[in-house]
Amino acid sequence: MQGNSPKGGETRNPQVFAVRLALDWIEQNGGQQRIPMALRHLLEATSVALERGDPPPEKDSQTLADLWRLQKGGDSTVPVAPLRAGEMGRWWSSRKTHLAQFCRDRGSELMPSLVIHAGGGRHHMTRFSIAFEEAVPFAPDDTSIERSLPDPPAAAPHPVGPLAITYRIDPAKPALWMRLLVGSQPFRINSWRGYVLLGSAVLNMGLIGALGFLVYLDWSRPRPVSTSDLAHLALVVALSVGLWTLSRPVRELPSRRVTLAGVSYLAISQLHGQLRAMHDSDRKLGGRVFSVVRHWAVCPVCSADVDLDEGGCAYPDRLVGRCHDSPSEHVFSFDPVTLSGSMVTGPLG
Repeated sequence: MQGNSPKGGETRNPQVFAVRLALDWIEQNGGQQRIPMALRHLLEATSVALERGDPPPEKDSQTLADLWRLQKGGDSTVPVAPLRAGEMGRWWSSRKTHLAQFCRDRGSELMPSLVIHAGGGRHHMTRFSIAFEEAVPFAPDDTSIERSLPDPPAAAPHPVGPLAITYRIDPAKPALWMRLLVGSQPFRINSWRGYVLLGSAVLNMGLIGALGFLVYLDWSRPRPVSTSDLAHLALVVALSVGLWTLSRPVRELPSRRVTLAGVSYLAISQLHGQLRAMHDSDRKLGGRVFSVVRHWAVCPVCSADVDLDEGGCAYPDRLVGRCHDSPSEHVFSFDPVTLSGSMVTGPLG
């Protein structure tokens, strides 16, 4: 990407040059999260407008959210929440020092800056546009964007004390074999679909047992051990480990209620997702309902996406929320009932 970046002499408009550099920077550092992808659309529209000689356009929060969903290939029938001004402001403010250095290193004296035009209710959404300022290093406590937001304490780039987050639930697309076997819609655990799903884990355990029994029969005969025998043993062990790992999300579902789906249970286009078996108060019959979903939140420190992950050695037997941009430092607890969590700095009790 850097090889394709415009040089200072390739465009006579320093603002266009700065916008192109910002696009390169987001391409390298933003990833596929919602906020950087929305900002990419805003910067692209700004570049087109400046090249025509028009002023930078304004995009409202709902339009940017719809563009993000369109690029991600999401279901157009499912409503998507508009982007929040506080989250956009925190994301930009926590990274603008890096962007300024990026622009200066490539010969630009200007850098884009995010302008937030606060809305006035449901029919007057927050609008965003791009302005320009000198690409100079910023002081660590420079929060010019966030001071203009309605809730300064929540927008502070380096807050003190426990930080609370609220997880959101979006439907996730199951793998093809799951869609063919039990469909893609939520269903009760004590239904035929639930029995089929739990039976898939039992079937894997049966296959592991059958493979072990075949190995026992093969090795119980007195004969010299050959290289072929060792290869067969290694193959059986590998298959057993694979089947055990494949069935783990379903095996642990009755005790944990929420488990990581993994690539075996999710469509190729779905990066994150969980198997969920919780009570559904909206269903008259009650009982636990199985669904494939994505629990996610927005990091209150840097406004990157927070997705669930295994706690590992630091938080054993726990699911935790990890920030995409700082997965080791911005870690949050996860309560599947209240869908809430707070930043953790030590072992979870």
